[in-house]
Amino acid sequence: MNEKLYSTYLADTVYYSVYTPGGWDAKIPSPVLYSFNYGMVTGDYLAAQADYFSKANYTFPGTIIVNIQADMDRIGYAYRTGELTATGQKFVNCLKQEIIPAVAQKYHTTFRSYIGHSYAASYANYLFLHDWRLFNGYILLAPEKVNSEEPPFYISDEATNFYNKNVTFYYVAVGEADMSRRQDYAREIAANVTALDSTHFFFRRDSLPGANHSNIVTLAIQSAFEHLYQLYNPYLEAGHTQNTAQELQAVNNRIADAYKLPMSKTAPFYQRFAMLAILNKDTTGLEHVMNFFLNNKMKGWNIMQLGMYGDQLGLKAKSKAYLEQAIEKIQRDEMDTELGPPNLAACYTFLATRLLTDDKAKAWEYLEKSRQLSALPNKNGYKNIDIYYDMGVFAADNNYRIKDGLTCLEQFISLSKDVSEDAHWLAYRKTDYYLGKCYLLLHDKPNARRYLEKALKANPENKQAKALLLQL
Repeated sequence: MNEKLYSTYLADTVYYSVYTPGGWDAKIPSPVLYSFNYGMVTGDYLAAQADYFSKANYTFPGTIIVNIQADMDRIGYAYRTGELTATGQKFVNCLKQEIIPAVAQKYHTTFRSYIGHSYAASYANYLFLHDWRLFNGYILLAPEKVNSEEPPFYISDEATNFYNKNVTFYYVAVGEADMSRRQDYAREIAANVTALDSTHFFFRRDSLPGANHSNIVTLAIQSAFEHLYQLYNPYLEAGHTQNTAQELQAVNNRIADAYKLPMSKTAPFYQRFAMLAILNKDTTGLEHVMNFFLNNKMKGWNIMQLGMYGDQLGLKAKSKAYLEQAIEKIQRDEMDTELGPPNLAACYTFLATRLLTDDKAKAWEYLEKSRQLSALPNKNGYKNIDIYYDMGVFAADNNYRIKDGLTCLEQFISLSKDVSEDAHWLAYRKTDYYLGKCYLLLHDKPNARRYLEKALKANPENKQAKALLLQL
């Protein structure tokens, strides 16, 4: 969104762009990262990086980017003194009293950080040293220092007192191929901030090999985000010392204290606590996790995954309810997407093979639905042949529709000739064993023996094949 406002401090219009993350909801508070359209920093680039981190399931919250149009005259920072011009002072007031409140009100922002490159990075130190409450986090990429004394970097007693009591993140990075004065400035900053309380003030300095003044933004951005959002990470604690519900609440409290945000209800977070509950066989804790993270914005796959976790600790009824809810979600909202049909097929298969074994007819109906969905073409060329194996295994293990199961296993073998072995775990399939079992159930002993001996030859430790051969 391209925004503008008339600043009474500057007696001029200020233009800025706001980039909201995917799935952004104005009702839920979001962190915000401010920048100037200066140096190698652009709003488009920052937004693209933040979007990538989100889609790749990094443990960063969805971040709003605000990129302000402001040149050096408007920013008004002086390298030699570290102070601001009269216009620069007015612009700080514009930031504090006009832009930040307008963004906060319209976009529901909380935790505020700032990123700057070169001149805009040096300017960040003015804000850090003089306007402590303006930002909760700072990302400085290749800040400038014109000589050994200018600009000065002095943390006053008032600033020290503030940073010792308020959670603040500071990240500075310089390329090893950059000018020595920039490297010296980063080292000076590091030396000065070591006096601050490390339980509230989180500092990191990077000297990046291969980085210069132009590519520092690209090479440092992930490390910068990792530092900025280190307390947002659900894996920060070692875990296993409390029950799952208590640990979830502790992490939720940490995130709320540091970022004034609720915990994200996304895969990296629910996976962490679900696996903790499963590891500790904490059925009550797992049920709490499933209830806590389920929400109407979840995609079908995520609802299905929560249901699958429930099955691991015997929460069959709850698991079934989640799988059915996932099916409803996918059918309603996601069938036109690339992943909608295969995700729906996965739901049907899991229900049939794990949760509906007492209703064999219904289970087979779901397997047929999965098979039909799996036959649909997809854009990336993946051949979803695994359903034929699943149907054969179900038939053999449940003594149900054996001839159909046998046909499915033979179809699986036929289709397996033109696929990647690794993509379909072919080396781990027990196809010959299940063929032998099907033939045994059909009282075809010669074919049963043939396939069971073949299975045993491939794996002499196959106890299941040995047991069936003893029956012959």
